[in-house]
Amino acid sequence: MDQVKFGGELLSRLLEHLCSQIDGCEGVGLSVWPEGTSLRAFGVAADLDTEQMSSGSGPLVEASRDERQVSGKFAGTDVVAVPGSWGDGGPIVLTVYLSHEPRAEDLKAIEEVEPLVATAAAVVEFCAGEVLRADQMVRMVQHRRYIEQAKGLVVGARSCEPGEAFELLVRTSQHANVKLRDVAAALVLTVGGTLEDGAGEAAAPPSAAQEVARRLWDALRS
Repeated sequence: MDQVKFGGELLSRLLEHLCSQIDGCEGVGLSVWPEGTSLRAFGVAADLDTEQMSSGSGPLVEASRDERQVSGKFAGTDVVAVPGSWGDGGPIVLTVYLSHEPRAEDLKAIEEVEPLVATAAAVVEFCAGEVLRADQMVRMVQHRRYIEQAKGLVVGARSCEPGEAFELLVRTSQHANVKLRDVAAALVLTVGGTLEDGAGEAAAPPSAAQEVARRLWDALRS
């Protein structure tokens, strides 16, 4: 259908734009794992995304399995893997391959473009009727809203840039082995005392995430 064709072109342009914004970018991919589907891939991502999905290991797989941003190496190449929208086949994971360890400016560029990529991918799949249902799209938007709210809380507490706030949330998630979206929701709950999903009270994040969020907020205020 026309919407899907347009959406596919938009995905390609967004990924190409992201790669152009990062010095040393060797490839960008968009995949669904454990379903094992490559939606788009440029440069080394065409081979390395497939290798990770076939072997069941690597940053792409870890990001999908743990539903959190992962930085690491695969086949000697530095990789940043970011899970975006969640469907029946698994998260849609954005992979960025670099010639160097990811720097703050690289993560910032990824942070700025990834929401657009995730939303475009969700719309493509929704129009195609293959992966996402309407309620899943609503949850995807709500997860991202919590992350943006949590970033705002960190920015206010530390007087830092949004990119630095996001990096702190990612590090906290990785060190505690708790999903980024759960840490973000827990931080919003810790500070604001409530969560809303647009239709009422949302389910509370896991207790482990709430404990991590309490410790993070205490540290931010000290």
